[in-house]
Amino acid sequence: MENKKGFVSFVGAGPGDIGLITTKGLECLKQADIILYDRLANPRLLRFAKQSCAFIYCGKLPNRHIMRQENINQSLVQFAKQGKYVVRLKGGDPSVFGRVGEEAEELAASDIPYEIVPGITSSIAAAAYAGIPVTHRNYSNSFTLRTGHACINNEQMNEDKNHTGDTIAYYMGMKKLVENCDELINQGKSLDTKVAIIQWGTLGKQKVVKGTLETIKDIIKKENIGNPAMMIVGDVVALGDSLAWFDNKRFQGKRVVIAKASGSPFDLERYFTELGAEAYSFPVFKKKSKQFSENELETIMNAKKLIFAAPESVEPLFNQLAKANFDIRDLPRNIEYQTVKVKQALAAKGIIAAKAQGSNAGAIVIGPEGYENKEAKLYYSHEWLVDSRFDAINKRLLMEDKWETVIFPNKAAVKCYVEELEKLGVHHLDAIPFAYIGETVKEYAFGLGFNAIDESIQSELERMEWRRGE
Repeated sequence: MENKKGFVSFVGAGPGDIGLITTKGLECLKQADIILYDRLANPRLLRFAKQSCAFIYCGKLPNRHIMRQENINQSLVQFAKQGKYVVRLKGGDPSVFGRVGEEAEELAASDIPYEIVPGITSSIAAAAYAGIPVTHRNYSNSFTLRTGHACINNEQMNEDKNHTGDTIAYYMGMKKLVENCDELINQGKSLDTKVAIIQWGTLGKQKVVKGTLETIKDIIKKENIGNPAMMIVGDVVALGDSLAWFDNKRFQGKRVVIAKASGSPFDLERYFTELGAEAYSFPVFKKKSKQFSENELETIMNAKKLIFAAPESVEPLFNQLAKANFDIRDLPRNIEYQTVKVKQALAAKGIIAAKAQGSNAGAIVIGPEGYENKEAKLYYSHEWLVDSRFDAINKRLLMEDKWETVIFPNKAAVKCYVEELEKLGVHHLDAIPFAYIGETVKEYAFGLGFNAIDESIQSELERMEWRRGE
């Protein structure tokens, strides 16, 4: 990628599901010095940023802006002039009701280079996840995007809206839903025109309700549907009854927190997300590598058996061996791994290792700080520290949603979960039902005041499907 100092990338985060961001958008996040992100950009995407990257929340709620648009524009210019590579992360597609035009104009006026990286727009994605194709040869051959509320400057724009598509999508339209329905009726749409409201589209907490232009206002009130939500109008809505797929997933709508005590991969989060749950790993960690002394490196090179406990241990050791001019061909012949991911990390370095088994007496184990092995000599390659950049994000997400269950993979995760909740001042989640991996973890959780087990999640964990590939 070209030099991006003093450069701004407007990146579409997609509709919510982090798997729907583009490859190019993800590469931008990985290289950014500063990311300014909106409320509807999934904050899980920020985990892909480098550890030195700064996050700035520009979240906007109806009638309440965390950061005014003028300040956002000025910040983009200011950071770019400081030589930073800035990513402006926007939900959906930046060019569809994302105000990218205003922000880009500000940069252009200051001669700051930028690019626009499109994203999947929320109307199409949310409709697809509700089983509603926005076009269909038998029902709809045109598609209109509308904002649900106009700003003062453009209220008179395009007053003649009769040239609408067969399918209409309203963005940001919950506040004026009744007005928008009445407007469509006045334009000639029948009272029984089908309407779908899709709240939190593409996420595990997605909720879909359907009605007509006449009935939808009462339905959303009864179902307590609010922002953010897409409104889809047209005959294609009827297809959702037979084509719905996402809402049929086993854990769709279930809110699950996965407690963590290290920066290990987000495997459980991915697994339950794939099953339809709204899963969130908490907290997020960053890695701090430890420095081996020359004597320690000598000892490691002369070990009879070398065992790697974590994939993250491979890179720090090999980097330090290279810096100290050790030849990795002189490493012990007997090198073992404890998980498939460690095996893969070693293979990437050209090391064919065996699965660790039997006695570890006399062996040297390379692993993260806190790892325990009573037989072997331990050398810590790194430690995991809670990443404070995510504190405000974690508090917002934990407070805004109705989390039902927490999964404890190990005792350290139970302890860390309790401590981090206390630090953030989030107290309503400190005794919710839980699921666990291992009987000692269950007993430890009971000892800290957790007293109810979520049997459905526990049963899924015991199926062990989530461990495939380890």
